[in-house]
Amino acid sequence: MLRTVELGLGPFTDVDEAFARDEGEDDRSLASWQAEHRKYWTRVRGRRGLEWTEGDEIVFERFRVVWPPELADPA
Repeated sequence: MLRTVELGLGPFTDVDEAFARDEGEDDRSLASWQAEHRKYWTRVRGRRGLEWTEGDEIVFERFRVVWPPELADPA
C-alpha cells in the first residue's frame, strides 16, 4: 500500500534531478528519466491519435510504501 506525500501538476520540463533520482528507474539520472518518459508519452498519446509535447501537463507524485511492514519506508 502506498501513501501519497506530495502531488503536483506541471510540464515535463519541471522535472529536476531530485525527482528523477527519487523515482528510481534506470540509472536514476535526469537524462535517463527524460529519454524514457519521452518515449512513453509519445507512444501512449500516439495510440490515441494525439501528439505529445514537453509542455503537456503531467502529474508528479511522491509516495511512501506503508504496507506490508517489511517493505514499508521509514516514517
